[in-house]
Amino acid sequence: MEFRHHPIIEGLKISEDGTSIKFNNEDCTIKSYQYKHTRNPTLIVHINRKPITVIKLVCEAWHGVSPSGEHAARRIDETKGNHYSNLHWGKKGMTVSSAKGVVKPTAKMSPDVYQSIMKRSTKESIRSILKELNISENRFYQYRKKHVKKEVR
Repeated sequence: MEFRHHPIIEGLKISEDGTSIKFNNEDCTIKSYQYKHTRNPTLIVHINRKPITVIKLVCEAWHGVSPSGEHAARRIDETKGNHYSNLHWGKKGMTVSSAKGVVKPTAKMSPDVYQSIMKRSTKESIRSILKELNISENRFYQYRKKHVKKEVR
């Protein structure tokens, strides 16, 4: 296992995957901490009474100090751990793992699409037609409410 010295903190050596961290030739205790706003626990080391994440230390030792305050240490693949080859400096904010739950927009409604749905609705249910066309029911009914005039009785 290869070690590198930290560029800022003197006497701090970090292994290539962050499993071993030495400060003044003494092993540091790596603790797992679960923040309320994160899904997975974070590995933390206390150096001079200050908690620092292992991922940040590994990224600083192997890739240099972050380019700006807008950057944070990020994993390329969440399942491959804290090895330096799996880390990079990325902008703070939206990550790939947090974007997994985002719902992609469904198809848009237009007068032509609406008319074709209404023609097909005599033989099939509207719900099945919308599912086939990847149009949400909400979008369909909102479109009808806004753009289709009601028949006068």
